[in-house]
Amino acid sequence: MILFSSMFLYEYSTDMIAKAVKLSECDGVEFWVETPYFWIDRNTEKLESLLDFELLLHAPVLDLNPVSVNSGVCDLSLKETLYTISLCKKVGGKLVTIHAGKRSASREPVWTDYNSLHRYLRISSNFSRIKGVQLSLENSERKVNSLCKTAEEVEFFASSYGLWITYDIKHSSDEKFLKLVERIKNVHVSSEGDGKHVMASKSEKVYWILKELSEMGYRGYLTIELDDLGIGNLDFEKKVEILRKEADFLRRIFPR
Repeated sequence: MILFSSMFLYEYSTDMIAKAVKLSECDGVEFWVETPYFWIDRNTEKLESLLDFELLLHAPVLDLNPVSVNSGVCDLSLKETLYTISLCKKVGGKLVTIHAGKRSASREPVWTDYNSLHRYLRISSNFSRIKGVQLSLENSERKVNSLCKTAEEVEFFASSYGLWITYDIKHSSDEKFLKLVERIKNVHVSSEGDGKHVMASKSEKVYWILKELSEMGYRGYLTIELDDLGIGNLDFEKKVEILRKEADFLRRIFPR
């Protein structure tokens, strides 16, 4: 299944995002609930145009941090994740991706940060099982204060709480993540350009990672995750064209 992240079309309505799914010949969308058109009032009727496609959800991360030194931020981050899990159940979504967070200071995480992560994952995973929703932990960016930026940490927390893994290639090209292929359910596909998510088809390294995943038998979700700030000033038609080309690139690597 080839999808794209709704944040590439952040300025458009869900009807336009649904139109982009058809025009790009993708199978569906990973919907960030923070997509402004929806987030402003959280009216679930706005999601109806997406229900004919494969639908994944991404829990809120902007301005949030489940391991913040500020307990209020931790609680709000958890609350929004639980909301996303409930929303996923309500609209028939297939998977919710979550982030592990980061130490508030730009320093290596310490035991208090990991205690907060355990609490966040314990409550979130229990709630997802009650709701019958699949939960997937994404590997973090390789920054000094990030939790779950290594394959070892992601595997430990995912296995401890019965989670799937969302492997973001731009966040890490470490081949150790390939060894987790049986637990990976979603792959965020892009390469890096000035710190932004840009087209995977531009990167030889990303091509070989994807090729290896294909040869290892990976048949989970492939989510094109792009940031137009790393690409340029794009109108709707140009964005759709890029998504179509990236989808074709992925089909050549992962033949159906």
